[in-house]
Amino acid sequence: MKIRYTDEIANPDQLFTLYQNDGWNEFLKLPKEALHKAMLQSWHVLCVYDEDQLIGTGRIISDGVINGYICGIIVHPSYRNKGIGKEIVRRLVREGNEAKLHIQLFCEDDKASYYRELGFEIFTVGMKYEGK
Repeated sequence: MKIRYTDEIANPDQLFTLYQNDGWNEFLKLPKEALHKAMLQSWHVLCVYDEDQLIGTGRIISDGVINGYICGIIVHPSYRNKGIGKEIVRRLVREGNEAKLHIQLFCEDDKASYYRELGFEIFTVGMKYEGK
């Protein structure tokens, strides 16, 4: 295993495959071009490879001045529990801190304890618009 972290955004096929393998695209329902565009428009993206295979990613969405929102933390199921997700978060936090952003993230309730271990604390209620 030769793990490499890079700021270079993965190609649309690699991103789409990673999101498909994790089940995220069942929720997002995005074509690979739209998923890639979301990465390109992010403030900062981190991709993780084992050799040439994309095995993880995460990004910060930000105005570059006040807030930075960490999102899209994905690690391929075969590579979980090896510290890769924690390292993605650590690097994204460092990037945001260097820019003096207020770093925040939203996660599902069952993931909160994982992020607490990484230094995050619950400070507000996140909500999602469902429409009426």
